[in-house]
Amino acid sequence: MLQLLIGLLISVSIGITWDSLTGKSFLIGVLLDVVPSFVFTLYAFRFTGARKLQMVAASFYRGETVKIMLTGALFILVIKTIPVIFPVLFLGFLMAKISQFLQSILF
Repeated sequence: MLQLLIGLLISVSIGITWDSLTGKSFLIGVLLDVVPSFVFTLYAFRFTGARKLQMVAASFYRGETVKIMLTGALFILVIKTIPVIFPVLFLGFLMAKISQFLQSILF
């Protein structure tokens, strides 16, 4: 949620500073990381407990596989169908990845 909030604030400020297409491209880049991460979370944390250890491991594996495939598919879909500025889109994606990494260290 924090990633999405930070990405939204940055994209709005970029949209105000430059133009709306640049801000939209940045926000879409952020969403290209946040949405697959959310899907991974749904898959990975379905099971808990020591008795379901194999199910937990399998759900993590499936979740990561779906996350990678969904990220690639969404990138292709966005690039093919939505007019975006690719370097800004990729910068938004990288910013979301870096904030995810920093959140795991800081919190």
